[in-house]
Amino acid sequence: MRIAYAISVISLIFLMSCSSGEIIKTEQPIEDTPALPSPADDVTAPELREREYNFVFTGYDINIDDPAWDRRSYYRIYIDKIDAGRTTIGLESQKKTFESKISSNNRHLVIVEKWVLDEKKGQYVKLNNIEQPKPGYLYFDMPDNKTAVVTLKNDPLNNKSEFELEFE
Repeated sequence: MRIAYAISVISLIFLMSCSSGEIIKTEQPIEDTPALPSPADDVTAPELREREYNFVFTGYDINIDDPAWDRRSYYRIYIDKIDAGRTTIGLESQKKTFESKISSNNRHLVIVEKWVLDEKKGQYVKLNNIEQPKPGYLYFDMPDNKTAVVTLKNDPLNNKSEFELEFE
């Protein structure tokens, strides 16, 4: 106990001798910078705001009437043969979406791959080519200041799919 007391006293003496006892307080000048607006302050009309995306893909299956055939799935999206990402995950009969920003005033190729959950393996697997949506691609020209909305309706019973393209 005396050793602990002695160490405490020596430490205290050492600390007091090292510090000058002065507290230096500095203040930084405040620059006249305007406050950044919050998203709630944005009064710009929605059609005039810069969009984070100008391409929207939605895909789903039709003609599924039995829950046993309604598997969990997603679509992998390739834009101009580059992997752009994937849609949200949902049942095959549910709409799954993907958003991206693509260049305007250009022709684009969108390729779609369907992936489903293999419950035995516990992972998503790409459907074989026979079961993939046909056609699995779409060419379109992207105009300025528009959003391309692509919808894929896949009919697995008839092994056909249909793309719809709209510009907003």
